[in-house]
Amino acid sequence: KDPSFAGTIEMGGGKGRSYRGLVSTTVSGRTCQKWTATHPWKEAAKLKLIPDKKKSDGSKVSWGNGLGNHNYCRNPDSSEDRPWCYTMDTQKDHKKELCEIPKCATKLRDFQKEHKETTIKIKSTDCECMDELYGSSKTTKDTSVPTYTGLMQGKWGRGKDGKPCRCKH
Repeated sequence: KDPSFAGTIEMGGGKGRSYRGLVSTTVSGRTCQKWTATHPWKEAAKLKLIPDKKKSDGSKVSWGNGLGNHNYCRNPDSSEDRPWCYTMDTQKDHKKELCEIPKCATKLRDFQKEHKETTIKIKSTDCECMDELYGSSKTTKDTSVPTYTGLMQGKWGRGKDGKPCRCKH
Protein backbone atom coordinates (compact mmCIF):
# COMPACT_ATOMS: atom_id res chain seq x y z
CA LYS A 1 0.00 0.00 0.00
CA ASP A 2 1.26 3.48 -0.82
CA PRO A 3 1.96 5.80 2.11
CA SER A 4 -1.07 8.06 2.61
CA PHE A 5 0.93 11.28 2.19
CA ALA A 6 2.24 10.12 -1.19
CA GLY A 7 -1.14 9.27 -2.68
CA THR A 8 -1.58 12.71 -4.17
CA ILE A 9 1.74 12.75 -6.03
CA GLU A 10 2.54 9.11 -6.74
CA MET A 11 1.08 5.64 -7.02
CA GLY A 12 2.53 2.15 -6.91
CA GLY A 13 5.47 3.13 -4.67
CA GLY A 14 4.57 1.28 -1.48
CA LYS A 15 6.78 -1.39 0.15
CA GLY A 16 9.88 0.34 -1.19
CA ARG A 17 8.89 -0.08 -4.84
CA SER A 18 9.76 3.59 -5.39
CA TYR A 19 13.25 3.17 -3.91
CA ARG A 20 15.88 4.32 -6.43
CA GLY A 21 18.91 4.44 -4.15
CA LEU A 22 22.34 2.84 -4.52
CA VAL A 23 22.39 0.20 -1.76
CA SER A 24 23.74 -3.01 -3.32
CA THR A 25 24.28 -5.31 -0.34
CA THR A 26 21.83 -7.31 1.76
CA VAL A 27 21.22 -7.24 5.51
CA SER A 28 23.69 -10.13 5.86
CA GLY A 29 26.34 -8.25 3.83
CA ARG A 30 26.01 -10.26 0.61
CA THR A 31 26.56 -8.51 -2.72
CA CYS A 32 23.52 -8.18 -4.96
CA GLN A 33 23.46 -9.75 -8.42
CA LYS A 34 22.87 -7.50 -11.44
CA TRP A 35 19.23 -7.58 -12.49
CA THR A 36 20.29 -8.25 -16.10
CA ALA A 37 22.64 -11.13 -15.21
CA THR A 38 21.76 -14.82 -15.36
CA HIS A 39 24.46 -16.01 -12.95
CA PRO A 40 24.13 -17.25 -10.34
CA TRP A 41 20.32 -16.86 -10.47
CA LYS A 42 18.48 -16.94 -13.82
CA GLU A 43 15.32 -15.45 -12.28
CA ALA A 44 16.90 -12.00 -12.01
CA ALA A 45 17.17 -11.55 -15.77
CA LYS A 46 13.64 -12.88 -16.31
CA LEU A 47 12.13 -9.81 -14.62
CA LYS A 48 11.32 -7.23 -17.29
CA LEU A 49 11.98 -3.52 -16.95
CA ILE A 50 8.88 -1.42 -16.28
CA PRO A 51 9.79 2.28 -16.54
CA ASP A 52 8.52 4.95 -14.17
CA LYS A 53 5.84 7.14 -15.77
CA LYS A 54 4.93 10.75 -15.09
CA LYS A 55 1.70 12.40 -16.08
CA SER A 56 2.26 14.83 -18.93
CA ASP A 57 1.77 17.77 -16.55
CA GLY A 58 4.34 16.24 -14.14
CA SER A 59 1.82 16.14 -11.29
CA LYS A 60 1.90 12.41 -10.48
CA VAL A 61 4.39 9.55 -10.81
CA SER A 62 3.41 5.95 -11.45
CA TRP A 63 6.34 3.87 -10.27
CA GLY A 64 7.79 1.17 -12.51
CA ASN A 65 10.10 -1.46 -11.03
CA GLY A 66 13.47 0.34 -11.13
CA LEU A 67 15.31 -2.53 -12.79
CA GLY A 68 18.19 -2.09 -15.21
CA ASN A 69 21.82 -2.98 -15.79
CA HIS A 70 22.77 -2.56 -12.10
CA ASN A 71 22.75 -4.51 -8.84
CA TYR A 72 20.92 -2.01 -6.61
CA CYS A 73 18.28 -3.25 -4.19
CA ARG A 74 14.71 -2.99 -5.48
CA ASN A 75 11.27 -4.44 -4.81
CA PRO A 76 10.25 -4.83 -8.46
CA ASP A 77 7.26 -7.09 -7.88
CA SER A 78 6.23 -5.84 -4.41
CA SER A 79 6.78 -9.41 -3.20
CA GLU A 80 8.51 -8.26 0.00
CA ASP A 81 7.84 -5.53 2.56
CA ARG A 82 10.96 -3.61 1.49
CA PRO A 83 13.66 -3.68 -1.23
CA TRP A 84 15.56 -6.92 -1.79
CA CYS A 85 17.83 -8.53 -4.37
CA TYR A 86 19.13 -11.82 -5.71
CA THR A 87 22.57 -12.37 -4.19
CA MET A 88 25.85 -13.51 -5.71
CA ASP A 89 25.87 -16.37 -3.18
CA THR A 90 25.28 -19.70 -4.97
CA GLN A 91 23.64 -21.30 -1.92
CA LYS A 92 19.86 -21.65 -2.43
CA ASP A 93 19.09 -20.46 1.09
CA HIS A 94 20.78 -17.13 0.25
CA LYS A 95 19.32 -16.73 -3.26
CA LYS A 96 17.12 -13.73 -2.38
CA GLU A 97 17.60 -11.44 0.64
CA LEU A 98 16.20 -8.21 2.01
CA CYS A 99 18.29 -5.05 2.00
CA GLU A 100 18.77 -2.54 4.81
CA ILE A 101 17.79 0.82 3.34
CA PRO A 102 18.73 3.81 5.53
CA LYS A 103 15.85 6.06 6.53
CA CYS A 104 15.86 9.59 5.14
CA ALA A 105 16.07 12.43 7.60
CA THR A 106 12.60 13.70 8.45
CA LYS A 107 13.75 17.17 9.43
CA LEU A 108 15.01 19.54 6.76
CA ARG A 109 18.25 21.31 7.58
CA ASP A 110 18.30 25.09 7.83
CA PHE A 111 21.63 25.82 6.14
CA GLN A 112 21.34 29.60 6.56
CA LYS A 113 20.80 29.20 10.31
CA GLU A 114 23.72 26.74 10.56
CA HIS A 115 25.92 29.19 8.66
CA LYS A 116 25.09 32.04 11.03
CA GLU A 117 25.70 29.84 14.08
CA THR A 118 29.07 28.70 12.72
CA THR A 119 30.07 32.27 11.89
CA ILE A 120 29.27 33.32 15.44
CA LYS A 121 31.06 30.28 16.98
CA ILE A 122 34.30 31.09 15.19
CA LYS A 123 33.82 34.79 15.96
CA SER A 124 34.29 35.81 12.35
CA THR A 125 34.02 39.53 11.77
CA ASP A 126 35.28 39.62 8.20
CA CYS A 127 36.24 37.31 5.35
CA GLU A 128 39.87 36.74 6.21
CA CYS A 129 39.29 33.28 7.69
CA MET A 130 37.53 31.85 4.64
CA ASP A 131 40.63 30.28 3.07
CA GLU A 132 41.56 28.54 6.32
CA LEU A 133 38.06 27.14 6.75
CA TYR A 134 37.15 26.20 3.20
CA GLY A 135 40.33 26.27 1.12
CA SER A 136 41.17 28.86 -1.49
CA SER A 137 38.31 30.78 -3.03
CA LYS A 138 40.39 32.24 -5.86
CA THR A 139 39.03 31.46 -9.27
CA THR A 140 40.55 31.22 -12.71
CA LYS A 141 39.00 31.80 -16.09
CA ASP A 142 38.28 28.04 -16.20
CA THR A 143 36.59 27.79 -12.79
CA SER A 144 34.83 31.11 -12.34
CA VAL A 145 31.06 31.12 -12.34
CA PRO A 146 28.62 33.95 -12.98
CA THR A 147 27.27 35.65 -9.86
CA TYR A 148 24.59 38.26 -9.44
CA THR A 149 27.22 40.90 -10.28
CA GLY A 150 28.84 39.04 -13.19
CA LEU A 151 32.12 37.15 -13.24
CA MET A 152 33.99 38.04 -10.07
CA GLN A 153 37.65 37.33 -9.45
CA GLY A 154 38.98 37.27 -5.91
CA LYS A 155 37.91 36.00 -2.52
CA TRP A 156 34.38 36.12 -1.15
CA GLY A 157 32.90 35.09 2.16
CA ARG A 158 30.15 36.02 4.60
CA GLY A 159 30.32 38.30 7.58
CA LYS A 160 28.73 37.77 11.01
CA ASP A 161 25.46 39.09 9.66
CA GLY A 162 25.44 36.43 6.95
CA LYS A 163 25.81 38.94 4.13
CA PRO A 164 28.41 38.37 1.37
CA CYS A 165 31.60 40.38 1.76
CA ARG A 166 34.78 40.75 -0.23
CA CYS A 167 37.92 39.59 1.60
CA LYS A 168 40.59 42.20 2.35
CA HIS A 169 43.41 40.48 0.42
